[in-house]
Amino acid sequence: MLFRRLTTTAICSFSICCCFLIFGGQVTAQTSTTTKTKPEFPSLESVTKGYTEVKSADKKTFMRVWKREKDGQMLAELPKDFASPSHRQFIATTISGGVIFAGLQTDDYYVYWKRFGKRVALIQENLNIRGSDEESKASVKRIFTDRVLLELPILTVVPRGGPVIDLDSLLVQNASVFFGGRNRVTRPNLITIKEAKCFAENTEIAVEVPVSGGNLQTLHYSISSIKGTPGYKPRKADQRIGYFTTSYDDYGKYESDDTTVRFINRWMLEKRDSKLKLSPPKQPIVFYIEHTTPVRYRRWVRQGILNWNKAFEKIGILDAIEVRQQDKQTNQHMDKDPEDVQYNFVRWLNNNISTAIGPSRVNPKTGEILDADIVLTDGWIRVFEDQFDKLMPKIAMQGMSPESIAWFAEHPNWDPRVRMAPPSDREFIARSIAHKAQMPYTGLDKLQTKLMGDEPNDGLLNRTSQTNGACMAAEGKGMDVATMRMELAFLDKEKKDKKKKKKDKDDENEEDKEQMLDGMPESFIGPLLADLVCHEVGHTLGLRHNFKASSIYDLETMNSKKLKGKKPFAGSVMDYIPTNFNFEAGDIQGDYAM
Repeated sequence: MLFRRLTTTAICSFSICCCFLIFGGQVTAQTSTTTKTKPEFPSLESVTKGYTEVKSADKKTFMRVWKREKDGQMLAELPKDFASPSHRQFIATTISGGVIFAGLQTDDYYVYWKRFGKRVALIQENLNIRGSDEESKASVKRIFTDRVLLELPILTVVPRGGPVIDLDSLLVQNASVFFGGRNRVTRPNLITIKEAKCFAENTEIAVEVPVSGGNLQTLHYSISSIKGTPGYKPRKADQRIGYFTTSYDDYGKYESDDTTVRFINRWMLEKRDSKLKLSPPKQPIVFYIEHTTPVRYRRWVRQGILNWNKAFEKIGILDAIEVRQQDKQTNQHMDKDPEDVQYNFVRWLNNNISTAIGPSRVNPKTGEILDADIVLTDGWIRVFEDQFDKLMPKIAMQGMSPESIAWFAEHPNWDPRVRMAPPSDREFIARSIAHKAQMPYTGLDKLQTKLMGDEPNDGLLNRTSQTNGACMAAEGKGMDVATMRMELAFLDKEKKDKKKKKKDKDDENEEDKEQMLDGMPESFIGPLLADLVCHEVGHTLGLRHNFKASSIYDLETMNSKKLKGKKPFAGSVMDYIPTNFNFEAGDIQGDYAM
């Protein structure tokens, strides 16, 4: 009876989560407990505590970003589908401050993320070798693998979202991965967030940090999705037309030994109304002129850009290119960053160097141009001393007869070596000529004028897209400016003498009408700048140099009524077009510039 009662009690008591066990006549009780599982990652709230989320300018956000201004720390959530094979990102880098060529496009990377447990790796896809059929694709994928650029720990994972990573660790501590060893950040704790913007298709981050040597540099990252414009079709390159190309090797080709496939680099331009003979485009190419461009030169920069619309009209597209002016005084378009892949800019640098370059970035799979940023410098206008004071006197003296040199010895004030020398040196040089002493300028009979053309390495390094770095058109323009200054220097004394003798008021009034810019007639320097800009825009449209076009006309025709003010005197703006100085080809001075 005792056993039965105890058993009954145990059965009846089970409903209150206690059971009685009988071992050797003794009754014991055991209580059940619930074991809590530790979460794999901390909560998003705890990870982002103390940070401020960057508000998106669009309704959608490509990457969520949080920042902590006091110490320059940043976090980012990768896109939800970051691990999808179809989801690729384009990281375009620019050193936007702290270097001579600040704002010039640098490297770009076509990448994707892959998760490994509690870490993610940034991987660069191998696009150099591909296959064209199922078999070759499988073989190529096995042999020519992708490259891991870096790895980062996952801080947390957003519910129904993506992993959260340390963004400043990615962009600052690993800056040398993107910008090279010379730009290694030496003090990663000294970070100033210069820019943090979020958009639907891209994220813009700029940080100022000390790099090797302690110099402060601003590193700008433009991170975007790269899907390509719907309807864009890659176009095979043709050697008869000078386009930059995007190329790869197709190891699935067997019909010839040449495995290289080349696509031309071009924009996606289509008529809005295909039925019209002349139609505006569905999406025009828009250039912004940076606010650093001097006001006196802005209209000539604009003209150089818009000159290309004449060419697009030939294929039925009206106003293919549009221009906007960024202006700090009116705050117009000042919210747009030149480094942002959404915008195309013409930038002006005051760096005392004679350079102009028109690089662009393209989709490495198709050749579609995505973004272009032209860089102009002040050097070709302002930095002419070396050419004017040293090179131009050599050119002026080349071929001089002994009689001429003897005459200059008696009339040193007319000697080119005196007239083009710095004022402080003229008296000394004149005495040297008069006494037939050793001249400060030697080797007049050994002058070598190197033709300016494409360098063997005609490109910007470490880029997956367009490479056209060695454009020396601006250097040529610097020579033209030096020549004009030489001509003005020679004519200056003659004009003053004529004024003293004739005092012709009509001539004086006519002369006063000519607008002078930086000591040169605007009718000379303005078209010269427009020509240079037009040349660089041609590069951003995908065109290489053309060194045959300048021979279309002879000098006599160039300096005739047939061409002056009516037609360009060269066949292509993509040539290095020299300034037309008429010294002995007739009485008419043709157009100086195209």
